[in-house]
Amino acid sequence: MPEFQSSTVLKCPVTALREFLGQPANLPSVSDPDLELEIVKAPETIAEGEQIEFRVTAYGFKQRATHSYVRVSATEILEEQIDGPLRAWRHHHIYESIDETSCRLTDKFEFEPPGGMMGYVLTEQKIRDSLEEGMRARYEALAEILESD
Repeated sequence: MPEFQSSTVLKCPVTALREFLGQPANLPSVSDPDLELEIVKAPETIAEGEQIEFRVTAYGFKQRATHSYVRVSATEILEEQIDGPLRAWRHHHIYESIDETSCRLTDKFEFEPPGGMMGYVLTEQKIRDSLEEGMRARYEALAEILESD
């Protein structure tokens, strides 16, 4: 299964970062604006076994997906696609404290591009390019929101 990993250091306590990303309502504010992320249904706070249903726009098509939170702790969130356009999708968020005022966020992805006609459009390389651009937007937004407090 293809993998992608990205990481950033933020000037905020790890608890502030984990708390912010643990609230699904905050996710659109730190997602790539081109995706037009819309939360359809989600818990107020992420917990193991909970699900999030959302829509994104990719290549001119609105896609609906549902992810399940498989593992949730103070230092990580692991979510898996249970319904959506890709054959498989796992996103592992890892939170590490550097010191009292800074932390590292690492995002690891495992994915399997879709089959059929959509697989010709949404190739492994296009998914990688989208993840790279998306993580850049995510990290810039997180820095702007969390480092200004």
